[in-house]
Amino acid sequence: MALIETLRRDILAGRLPPGSLLMQTELATRFGVSRIPVRDALQALAAERLVTVVPGKGARVIRLGPQELAEVYDLRILLECDLIHRAARQATPAQRDEAAHVLARSDLEAGRPGWEAGDRAYHMALYAPANRPRQVALVNELRDATTLHIIQYQELADHTSHWLDDHHQIFSAWRAGQAASAAALLAAHLTAARDHLLRRIADQTA
Repeated sequence: MALIETLRRDILAGRLPPGSLLMQTELATRFGVSRIPVRDALQALAAERLVTVVPGKGARVIRLGPQELAEVYDLRILLECDLIHRAARQATPAQRDEAAHVLARSDLEAGRPGWEAGDRAYHMALYAPANRPRQVALVNELRDATTLHIIQYQELADHTSHWLDDHHQIFSAWRAGQAASAAALLAAHLTAARDHLLRRIADQTA
């Protein structure tokens, strides 16, 4: 696995928590490479907004405060609700069938290690019929920013019954072509996830 892919995976899985300092020399030793590919990998991750470069040292995994996380979620709600509204009106029977399969897989993975990948795949399957690759790329970047914070609080993934019920309600509206209903349900789903995360951060800070 390429260096950048390994670091990205470790960040999004929580093995490199927000605020972690990634030293070029330590990473070069760990991966048995020179500092040049390490520097290049860190710069690429900085372009993805997963880290910030620390001149002369390496990089630091981003750590967003409550206000920044709230802003990221607000942007996600705008972009993702627009995507699902478009997609619900455009989805083909084959795309609806594919989304149903992805939802079933996501149900099986919920609450287990790696649950986020299944959750993401489900949402992306719903957005795919909108045929808006640039918008989806923006959503993935914003989602990465929230994922590396959410993953620190495993109990957020433990309340699976509520999230899965949301998923099925959203899917039912989407499959029926009820664009406005699907968008409203998705907005409520993302808002609940935002509020849950912000409450957890506030509790820890207190």
